[in-house]
Parts: sequence; structure tokens; C-alpha cells
Amino acid sequence: MIERASKVTDDGLSASILKTALKIEDFGIDFYSRMSECVAELKGAALLRSLASDEKEHKAILERQLDEISRHLDISKVEPMAEYLSILPANVFIPPPEGACLLLDDEISALEKGIMVEINSMRMYQEAIDKVQDQKVRSTLQELAEWEGRHREILEENLRLLKLEGAWYGYGPILEG
Repeated sequence: MIERASKVTDDGLSASILKTALKIEDFGIDFYSRMSECVAELKGAALLRSLASDEKEHKAILERQLDEISRHLDISKVEPMAEYLSILPANVFIPPPEGACLLLDDEISALEKGIMVEINSMRMYQEAIDKVQDQKVRSTLQELAEWEGRHREILEENLRLLKLEGAWYGYGPILEG
């Protein structure tokens, strides 16, 4: 009986963490999609669309994990963890009027905020690994932490180039494929 109670508690914690992660990934999808529409440079827009696509893939992975947990637990009663939702900024950038592009300073500011979200997402996923018992959930969180780390590196390189040269670096595999 104690083992069953422990499983339910871990499933509830896992579901809460996964629901939090879904909100973070939804934020990433929205952020990268909206920003891709506001960046004039083709390399930058392509990079941002690719990052939005990655976030959609993350979301699908998380939804599959939640579906597995929902077989043992009513996840509709589980709430995301408020302590981690606070990593999402209220406003990352103000979209320009329809058909207009962001100014360079606005692109830089938005990328800086995006980098902070990636860093905080990585940190959240890494902390969450230590909180859950389920090996599949732990593995998923580790994979997502690594993926967000790669996003951070790509954004940092693009930010560096934007500041130095006012141009996007893009991302080789995206641009060449």
C-alpha cells in the first residue's frame, strides 16, 4: 500500500512538472514564431522558425509523457508548479505594426530575454530531474535540458554577431538544408 501511495505521489509531482514544462514550451513556440515574423533578415527568421519547430517537438514529447501518467492518475486536477512558471517574462518584446520589422536594438533585447528563458528552462529541467522517480520522465527532462542548452548556445552566438555586425549568423544546418 505504501508503494502505491508513493507511485501516486511521484506521478502527481511528475504531472505537475510536465504541465509546467508544457507552459514553458508554449511560451517558446509563441515567442519564436512571433519573433520570426518580425525579423527582416532571412537567416534570423529561418533560425527562429526552426527554434519554434523544436519547441513544438518538445511539447509533443511532454504531451506523450503526460498521456502515460494519465493512465494512473487524473491529471486534470494537477496544476503546474508556480515556482517555475515565474521564469517566463510577461513581455519579451512588443511586436511592431503589421508588416514592419523589429529594429536591431529590439532584436538584441528580445534575444537577451530569450536566452534568459532558455537558461532558466534548462535550470528548471535539471532541478526537476532530482524531484521525480520515474525514469522515463527523468530521461525526458534530461533530454530537454540538453536541447535548451543548445538553443541557448545558438542564441548567444547570434546575439554576439548582432551586437558586433548587426547581422544574424543563422544556423548552418537550417540554412543549408
